Amino acid sequence: RSSSLKPVQKWQGTIIRLLLAAGIVPLMGGSAVWAQVGQVVDPRPYGFEMPAGQLQPGAGKRVTTIDDQGRSVIAKVYVTVGEYQILLLPDGHLTARPAQGTRLTERPFVADSHDVLAQRLTQQGPLKGFRTKATDAYLYVYNASDEFETVTRRILERMLPALRGYARNRDIPTVAPQVPLVVIMFRDAEQFQAYHRMPSGVVAYYNTLSNQVVMYEESGLRTTNPEIARQQSLSTIAHEGVHQILHNTGIQQRLSRWPMWISEGLAEYFAPTSVGRGARWKGAGQVNDL
Repeated sequence: RSSSLKPVQKWQGTIIRLLLAAGIVPLMGGSAVWAQVGQVVDPRPYGFEMPAGQLQPGAGKRVTTIDDQGRSVIAKVYVTVGEYQILLLPDGHLTARPAQGTRLTERPFVADSHDVLAQRLTQQGPLKGFRTKATDAYLYVYNASDEFETVTRRILERMLPALRGYARNRDIPTVAPQVPLVVIMFRDAEQFQAYHRMPSGVVAYYNTLSNQVVMYEESGLRTTNPEIARQQSLSTIAHEGVHQILHNTGIQQRLSRWPMWISEGLAEYFAPTSVGRGARWKGAGQVNDL
């Protein structure tokens, strides 16, 4: 039985590699983010209030700027659009700044440490007083139950190295995340919606601008069908976690144009979970428990 599966698994890997390498999408190191270099793009649909302009790659440039909390920081130039720059800040956010308001520097880009980021997120604002837990790659910020945090962490911590290994075995290059991967877990939907208004029915999302995965624990299904609620929760955690991993390991680029069927299809392919004893991630290409 195992030998009969190998050709199928090899075929699946080949298809995924072809999708990732296709000319319709940029790979790690590609020069385009939204469109071909030199074209005029409108960044407003992506959440940036700035005029359209000609797209140019960041080319590894670094600048000094002021972040949203008034700190002087070294940022990476993600791309330039006309007279504006899209900058990667040390906390992982992408933000827009007029190019004339920044200054080129030779100083290195250094991501915020887990401790600094945890302190900034929980000292004030909607996450004030939340608990935090840091691992090598992740920072978990939560007021959900310890059980929910543990299950979420178990799934994501297993997926990150496994997906990089899956890509490496198919000659797809990856990089380690250059900023802490922030995962925010709210206790209930009301707090979740107060943090960032989302359409009804959304229980989690990955925000490409903030680079955060945000979710909540309590679901209306818990009282009517707790088993379905549990599976829905685990599947969503894994699905959104895959988006964050792919966008932080060089397989996808944040803000790049991917056809939805590829982007969402990859997340589903990599996100199967098990609700049995010791809820867990099952591995790429498996089938979710029913």
